[in-house]
Amino acid sequence: MSFSSATLALLFLCCGCGEASKPWDKVYPVSGVVTHKGKPIKDAELTLFPVDDKVPEAVRPWAKSSENGEFSLSTYDRGDGAPPGKYKASIVHHEIVVSAGAMGTKPNDLPKKYASRETTDWIIEVKEGETKLPTFDLK
Repeated sequence: MSFSSATLALLFLCCGCGEASKPWDKVYPVSGVVTHKGKPIKDAELTLFPVDDKVPEAVRPWAKSSENGEFSLSTYDRGDGAPPGKYKASIVHHEIVVSAGAMGTKPNDLPKKYASRETTDWIIEVKEGETKLPTFDLK
């Protein structure tokens, strides 16, 4: 089997695509617990938005909370953490509903102010090394 030089060039470019798409070199483990009125929130979706100019805008660390409200942030791989910097954190929770064989979600049932980067006042700072955030209770 012979390959044309264009095919070889394409294969070479594609092999390096995974690492080239990471705009931030280092991420650090970040974990925490989220509650609403003192009760753990299961399946809440967290998204972090950089406040610092030094963190690329394309970086969007995220997490989904477990049954006991615990979460670990992910940036490139599940649970890998987040780049150092300050972030505004948004959090939403949509209960999944199954009816007549169809699946959907109910509207966000957490306080509205936490649903977007423009309205949230939850600031998270990620430092080099492991970060264990204090429990954050939405009220």
